[in-house]
Amino acid sequence: MLPMRAGDVIRCDFGTPTRGEPGFVRPAIVVTSDDVLEFQQHAILVVPCTSTRRGWLSEIDIAELGVAQSHLPTTVSVDRVVETTGTNVGPVALRQIRELIADLLGL
Repeated sequence: MLPMRAGDVIRCDFGTPTRGEPGFVRPAIVVTSDDVLEFQQHAILVVPCTSTRRGWLSEIDIAELGVAQSHLPTTVSVDRVVETTGTNVGPVALRQIRELIADLLGL
């Protein structure tokens, strides 16, 4: 697997969902910092994407992916990464996602 960077779009197998969880194979955005990714951890923090727009304040529009679900930050094993797409959402969208996660955690 190619090295990942914060903001990279990957395809991730979230498995069978339970209510409120992401599920199945879908795009996700890597949120783990580049400093941590350098150590090639066995788990990463991602935000799943969906084509279903609900109009929630925690959604960030991502061109060609639908919306990033910032309210669902999820730690996944790197073994769940089906592929790296070679796409990165860029610093602005990544900052928006991280800020929303911080707000949701009360940081």
